[in-house]
Amino acid sequence: MLRSLASKVSSTAVAAAGRRSIQMAPRAAAAASMSMSFSTAAAAITTTSTDNVGGDIVKHLTLQNPHVNVVRYEHKNLLFTLHHVQFNSEAMAIGFLEAGLIPGDVVLSWLPEHFAENMILQFACSKAGLVLYQLDPEMAVNDPESSKVALRKALALTKANVFVSQEAGSDVNYINLTHEVIPELDAQDMMEGMPFLTPRFPHLRYCLQTGFEDEDAEGWYRYAYFIVPGDNYENLLLASNVTLGPDTPLFGQLELNAHGIPEAVGKPLTNAQVIEQKAWPTYCNILEKNFHNVEGVGVIF
Repeated sequence: MLRSLASKVSSTAVAAAGRRSIQMAPRAAAAASMSMSFSTAAAAITTTSTDNVGGDIVKHLTLQNPHVNVVRYEHKNLLFTLHHVQFNSEAMAIGFLEAGLIPGDVVLSWLPEHFAENMILQFACSKAGLVLYQLDPEMAVNDPESSKVALRKALALTKANVFVSQEAGSDVNYINLTHEVIPELDAQDMMEGMPFLTPRFPHLRYCLQTGFEDEDAEGWYRYAYFIVPGDNYENLLLASNVTLGPDTPLFGQLELNAHGIPEAVGKPLTNAQVIEQKAWPTYCNILEKNFHNVEGVGVIF
């Protein structure tokens, strides 16, 4: 997904729609040089009315210190500043809202924790008021058949409107696995511009993959297509007639059996609970202004 991120990107550069991607900082020369401190003014932001709403907090932190490094991913050696987190997550929130999603809709992610796309998706869901469920993709590495059962159950239980997956990794083709669970993807002709429908999962509207190739990915949208930079985020949110706050549901809970297969869904964690319980480590570290390194390197075939 992040092939185009290896090069330096200016704060105003936006790729063409077909190649739009996440903005990021240049590669770090050394991890030791990345440690940064925030001003007292930035720390005071958390006492405002946006307290405990991660999508709003990162926006206000960015206004104070846009160029402060906050996270580095070993996977593809990506370094993000506050500006990059804010810019890309708000652009993805715009992409979701312009695609017709409304606060309360559901996203199911099959992305690894050490992918930058996962962090951007978390902030985007906070900004758009979407409920994000996460399914562990590691099961597919050791037990592909069980992973298909888990995916099938997760899609049905969560009634997901959006499904997000990596294209391939660790000798697993996640596109192919998903097509075995949702065979209607093979019949979808994206050139006709028709909405995706499957009677197996009637709530599902969009399947997103992090690759840049459309070949053998019928029915899928690229993750990058939903990064839509613009200045209409507030207007889109107002149009939904929903006010987001600390009590807005954010992190959906899958209840798993002893084999890791979803059996039920629990009560989602709210914006405030995600922060209080540190449910998403990278997300919370960014909000706490702690620069950190995310370990983990993906292997694609």
